[in-house]
Amino acid sequence: MEMIIKEIEAISSDVYTIVGKAEVCKSDIQRGINVSHTPKCDDSISKQDKINDLFYYLDEAKFDVDTIRDDLKEIKNKLDDLLDLVQYEEVAQKIRSK
Repeated sequence: MEMIIKEIEAISSDVYTIVGKAEVCKSDIQRGINVSHTPKCDDSISKQDKINDLFYYLDEAKFDVDTIRDDLKEIKNKLDDLLDLVQYEEVAQKIRSK
């Protein structure tokens, strides 16, 4: 049971880390929107430059989402392993009690 608790704590820590990554990604996206936004009267940046900037930040966001997706898949695998362990322990407990 102690091992199961340690696994749950490790998974909880992993989830906390991923939430932090998601918050950083959101900040990066917001920065990209803010950097690419200029008032209509400001002609110092062309529309094409704005579009290029937005696509750059969009590409970065896509990479970040892919990374988070991979991290979540890893956590799902850990949860599946933990579920198998709990089910094994349950069966073993039933056998021991007979």
